[in-house]
Amino acid sequence: MSKMKKLTAILIFVLALGFQTVAQVDYSFGNIKKKRNMRNVPTIGIKGGYTMNNMHFANKVYNDLSGDGVNAPAYGLFLEFPSSKYLGFSLGFELLMVQRGMTKDFMFRNLYHEIDKVETKYIDFRIPVTYYFFRYSVINPYIFVAADFAWCYSGVVSKNFPDNSDWNLSVDMSKSDAVIRPYDISAIAGVGLRFNLNFEVFTIVIKLDADYNFGLINTIPSEKGTPIDVNAYTFDKDDTRTNRGLEFMVSIGLPLKFNFARDACTRW
Repeated sequence: MSKMKKLTAILIFVLALGFQTVAQVDYSFGNIKKKRNMRNVPTIGIKGGYTMNNMHFANKVYNDLSGDGVNAPAYGLFLEFPSSKYLGFSLGFELLMVQRGMTKDFMFRNLYHEIDKVETKYIDFRIPVTYYFFRYSVINPYIFVAADFAWCYSGVVSKNFPDNSDWNLSVDMSKSDAVIRPYDISAIAGVGLRFNLNFEVFTIVIKLDADYNFGLINTIPSEKGTPIDVNAYTFDKDDTRTNRGLEFMVSIGLPLKFNFARDACTRW
C-alpha cells in the first residue's frame, strides 16, 4: 500500500473516531453537558501532525527525476480569535516547528549513481483566516487560508554516492550562507472539522484539518554566499527551488471562558 493510501486510511479512521467521540459526549454525557455562549471567545492550544513536504524546481529535467520528499511530524502552539463583526470568520496565530526538504536520485551518464539531498528545519509563523459554517454547533466544518512566514534555522545540502562513499559531500547552513535562503514565505489553503465538546465547567475544542502549503520564495540564495565546498552545492543558482507540501494537523484547544456562575450550595 502506498504512503498516500495509508495516510488516507489513517485520516478516515481519525475522522470516524472524532464523530464517535462527539456522539458519546452528546448522548452519554448529556447530564453534565452545559451549553454556553462561546461567541467572541478566543481559543488557545497545541497543534501537531504529519507533513509531507517536497521541493519544486523550475528545471523540468531535474524536477522530473525520481526522489522523495521529507515526511516528518510538526508541532507547535496556536491562538484563535473569532470575529465579532463578520459572523463565521476568525483570525489565528500559529507558531510551528516544521521539517522540509527532498531527495533526487539519478544516474549520471551511466557512470555513477548520485543522490542529491536538501534537509531543512523551520520555525513557521502563520496567520490563518478561517470561515466556520456552523460556528456554535458540536460539529463544525470549516475552510481556511493562511500566510506562512518561515525562518530556516538549520539546513544541509549534500551529495551522496552509494557506489563510492568517499565521494560524499555535505555543507551545513551554519558553515555557509550560500546553501539555503534563511527565510521563506508561502500561502496555505485547507479544510477541516472542529468539534466543540462541552462539559460542566469547560469546553474542549478539537480540530482536524488538511492543507496544501505552496512556497512563494526561491530557497536557493540569489546572492553569492560564503562557499565551503562548491562541489557540494547540488543546484545551479540560475534555477529556482520552492517548498511544497501536504499537511495533516490535529489541534486541541481550550476556549478562554469558563462556567463559574454556579450556586455556592450546589456541587462542583
